[in-house]
Amino acid sequence: MASKFNDKFAAQKKVGKRKENIREERKVEGDSPKVLFSLKDIDKNQMPPGQTYEEWSNNGFLSYLLEKLEHISQKTMAEAIHEGYIKVYGDFPPKSDFKHPVHIASDVKWAVIMNLKGQKGRVAGHIIDNVFYIVFLDMNHLFYKMKKR
Repeated sequence: MASKFNDKFAAQKKVGKRKENIREERKVEGDSPKVLFSLKDIDKNQMPPGQTYEEWSNNGFLSYLLEKLEHISQKTMAEAIHEGYIKVYGDFPPKSDFKHPVHIASDVKWAVIMNLKGQKGRVAGHIIDNVFYIVFLDMNHLFYKMKKR
């Protein structure tokens, strides 16, 4: 014997059925990806003009670099560029003591992390999305040579 309650609940299930998995997520400004760093493309074949981790450690550059990377990794790529931590060059610089490494594509955006322990210190690399791939340790500012004033 079917009761009137069974019929009532059956009707509610049909009318009030919720659509599943259709909600679109809203992007909030705080959701922007932060800068990440990779050492997978480091080029140890160009020393000099580049330096080793040991040379950077002996000169106090390595600890300073790690502190700077920690600070930059709290920012988005746009913030890091706007605030002057990262400078994007685009193409590999025409006047450089370094050579374009063969293991890196020719169409990447080259950039540097600037002002490491003074104005000369740099870390040169390339950017893909929010990842800065470190390629050269350059404590003598030889990646992108400037004209002397």
